This record gives sequence, C-alpha cells and structure tokens, in this order.
Amino acid sequence: MIGRDREPVSCGTVTGVVLAAGSSTRMGTPKALLDAGGATFAARLVDTLARGGCASVVVVAGSGTGPVAEEVARTPARLVVNPDGRGGQLGSLRAALAELGPAGDPPAAIVFTPVDNPAVAPATVGALIGAWRRAHAAIVAPEYRGKRGHPVLVDMTIASEFLEGDLPEGARTVVRRDPARVLEVPVDDPAILDDLDTPGRYGERFPQRGATEPDPLAAR
Repeated sequence: MIGRDREPVSCGTVTGVVLAAGSSTRMGTPKALLDAGGATFAARLVDTLARGGCASVVVVAGSGTGPVAEEVARTPARLVVNPDGRGGQLGSLRAALAELGPAGDPPAAIVFTPVDNPAVAPATVGALIGAWRRAHAAIVAPEYRGKRGHPVLVDMTIASEFLEGDLPEGARTVVRRDPARVLEVPVDDPAILDDLDTPGRYGERFPQRGATEPDPLAAR
C-alpha cells in the first residue's frame, strides 16, 4: 500500500525518480540522451541522485526498448515504463509509485525530478534529504532566490495523493495543497530552475564545448 495513515518519520531509505518518458517534441530529440558535460541527461541525474543520498534510483521511460531504455541499462538505475509517456509527468510519477509501492521494502521517501534539469548538484539532493530527516516534513522543495524548483522530496505517507483522479495541475496540485506541510530549503544552485526543453535553453546551459569538457556545475 502506497500511503500510510501516519506522520512522516523521516527515517528509512530514499529512492530517486527520474521522469524521462516524454516525447521531447520541442527539443526534437530525446532529452534523456542529450550530452550534459560528458554524460547523458539520464546518466548524470542517476549519478546525482545516488551521490546525493538516494539508496536506489528508477528512471521512467516511454518504452522498455529503444535508445533510452538501453541508456538506462548502462546505469545502476532500474527502468520503469510509462507507455508513450501517458499522462505526462504525473503519469510517469504514478508509474514509478506503482512500481515502488508494492515492493517488499518500499522507500520511506522519493526524490523526483524531470529529466530536463540535469545540472542539479548532488549537494542539493543531500540538502533535501537532510532537511527531511531533521524536520519530518511531508514535502521538501529546493528554493533559489525566491523560486522553487526540482528535484522535490515526497514522504511516502502522502504518496497516495498523487494517485487521485482530479489533479488539474498535475503533481503541483498535491505540492500546493497545504503550504504548511511543505518545507522550502534554500540552495545555492540555479540549476534547480532549469527547464531544458528547447535547443535554445539547452545551448544556454551546455554550450557546444565538446562532450568531454567538464561542466563547472558538476563538482558542486
């Protein structure tokens, strides 16, 4: 059972979730496979979530075969399929929760992020997990200069709310439902606001400098 009728206890493991099942129509090519300073978007986010403190990572793709699935297979992450990205990011989040909920040892929380902000620092993920463990918050979101971004941590005690039928703003409906249960964590990480879904935005974050040139944000 995904939701549990209790307060968050902020202990146990955390699973990272990368939402990568979209069609990438505005980018024109699968975002999960784009170069992000020497690694693909998908691979870099898997590494970031793991380095930030997630005990395991799942990547939600639109198919169990093809280039994105093959790329996930090269990482330590587990593949979850949301066929053709059905239902958008919310549909992919629901697919991940459906996979994690019935598991023999489900996580205590998830940290989820769209695949289009791969420059997020591992320290940001660590800050979210640390704040959750200290404050017993149901939702923990990063904040940079007054704006919230991704990734977002959700305690599994409220995960069932993301499965409700009527969520007009997708996952944001749940996140914004009760401001009192959302803990904002200030971070010095502008990449939490990234939305690299067009070639122009991609070029601004990752100028054409060669796949092996290090990204200055990678060490943060």
